[in-house]
Amino acid sequence: MGEIVRIGVFYDGTWFAYLSDFYATAHPRAARISLDGFHDALRWYVHTETGRALDDCSVHEAHYVRGRIETPATSFDAALAATGVTRHDLPLHGGKEKGVDVHFALEVWERATTWPLQWVVLITGDADFTPLVTRLTGRGVRVIVPVVDTQWPASSAPPAWTPRTAAPLRAAATRTPAFDALFAPADRYDYPLRRPFVRSTEVVASPAGSPRGRRRGTVSGWRTGQPHGFITDTRGGSWFVSRDDLPDGHTVLPTGTPVSFTGSPTPAAGRKYPRAYSIRPE
Repeated sequence: MGEIVRIGVFYDGTWFAYLSDFYATAHPRAARISLDGFHDALRWYVHTETGRALDDCSVHEAHYVRGRIETPATSFDAALAATGVTRHDLPLHGGKEKGVDVHFALEVWERATTWPLQWVVLITGDADFTPLVTRLTGRGVRVIVPVVDTQWPASSAPPAWTPRTAAPLRAAATRTPAFDALFAPADRYDYPLRRPFVRSTEVVASPAGSPRGRRRGTVSGWRTGQPHGFITDTRGGSWFVSRDDLPDGHTVLPTGTPVSFTGSPTPAAGRKYPRAYSIRPE
């Protein structure tokens, strides 16, 4: 065995939640991403890009950063733990994430420069991380930023909420492989590693590409007298909710109320958070 090629994988939790929903509900695969299988796909990619032995390419560590709700999805927590992904939970402020980007960048920088890591994989699309990538590549760290680049038939178009990667972030990265290209080798019969997908138990997409069914979450911020509040869904995403969308007889929902709702995960133009509709206390 030669010298180990150390790979670090860092998840922007909110962006990854949209990516997971995209593959489960809008993509032709209609399946959730397996973290174990995804890490193996990254090992395979580095192996093929560098010519190093597959056994020498190791996901040395993985981290997941996100605002934390009080009642998270325990099944996802278990999946992170089983894969060896370290959670970094930040408190929500009025249902909103604050300081997550800073924590994410600091965690990446510290881990990449302390061990050090030869390859850093950023699961995000946020242009705010462009300076981080520039500094890492300036120190000789190779940075992978996978992107969604699914090819759609001429008769259809990708859903509006498809996860995007900012152009400056793409330009700064060492490699920007498409997720589909990362996953494709696993379709071969002789692929020796774990597959990158698990069959989703959730509903698949409608022909228009919008998820069917109701989402679930918890009211995470609604002050008395305010006309709006926030819901945090079971994957940790924040949603804006207006009292106009509450059931008859409700003008406010106390923090901690479990609810179900509908809505697209893509915020409307000029808005930071997606809007929840048809809210029902559970």
